[in-house]
Amino acid sequence: MGKAFYTKRYTADVPGVINFWRNRLLRICPLYYFAVLISALFVYTDILKIENWGYLFRIITFTYNHSLPPIWNGAMWSLSTEVQFYILVPFLYTFLLHRLVSRKEIVVTSILIISITFFVKLIFWITFRHQISEELKYFNKYSYTQLVTNMDLFLCGFIVNGLLFYQSKIITNFKKIKVNQTYMKYLAIVLLITLYILTAHHLYHQELWNLPERAGKGMRTSTTFFIWQPITALITSFFIFAFEFDIYQASIKNEVLSFSVILRNPLRVMELFGNLSYGVYIWHMPIIAKINPIFTSQIPIEAFYMRLIATLLLSTLLASITYFVIEIPCSRWKTYQKIEIGNN
Repeated sequence: MGKAFYTKRYTADVPGVINFWRNRLLRICPLYYFAVLISALFVYTDILKIENWGYLFRIITFTYNHSLPPIWNGAMWSLSTEVQFYILVPFLYTFLLHRLVSRKEIVVTSILIISITFFVKLIFWITFRHQISEELKYFNKYSYTQLVTNMDLFLCGFIVNGLLFYQSKIITNFKKIKVNQTYMKYLAIVLLITLYILTAHHLYHQELWNLPERAGKGMRTSTTFFIWQPITALITSFFIFAFEFDIYQASIKNEVLSFSVILRNPLRVMELFGNLSYGVYIWHMPIIAKINPIFTSQIPIEAFYMRLIATLLLSTLLASITYFVIEIPCSRWKTYQKIEIGNN
């Protein structure tokens, strides 16, 4: 989101902002509403009952927050939060553009954002500690899904683009950096994988979410509530920095993705996952709902890995189909302002 404005793909005026919102809707809405239709008809059919139409309205208006009574695709809460943040992005960019112009200012601002988010969550923790520990829906409501408690995740990655933008204007800085950019990218990937392993281990062993007696329960520890989210914000911000570092130099232009390009630069295979990531994300929960009764085992971790592999394969297959049938055709309606980074 930050890259879209800092690289001048969109301008901070009325036509530019409207174009940004229009393109974001073209990216999100076609597949989203198709998934809502399919899910309502074949997976979460209770949502079509008259008494649940109010919840259905919240789903289609991006105000779904993961705590609605009817069983629904839990992954869609993040799209609601994301769309809400899209509304703020142009105003944040305009406000921060000339206020954060140095590395020190950006680092201090990041610390401030994380601290404020932590303080907001601390208030929720103190006020609703019993509810958060007893019912998962209150953890979702007061930590996991609300925009206000996700501002560190959104804003830290957003302002990294400001750091990249202003450093790119001082070309000599790039020549003085001794760390090999390829190694930085591999380190970013390793950190993300490590983060996944640690958080999965914590949820399985400390929060005990996979045990039957813990079904529907909230948080047993404060680690999930306070620690993992800011760490995620920092690691993801480093990932953005590592992979977008060269893009902000006018002399760097990526070749069109192809098999030969991937052979020369294996890291670019990640772009394939990037193209399919939205579809994989939006389809994986309905697939899990359907395959859970099929892949069972008396050993919980064994059942988990069987479901994980099946879900990855099936969601990738379905995402590939909808990518070519829905996402690519709709993306042709997007328009961008043609301004080269080097001229700005």
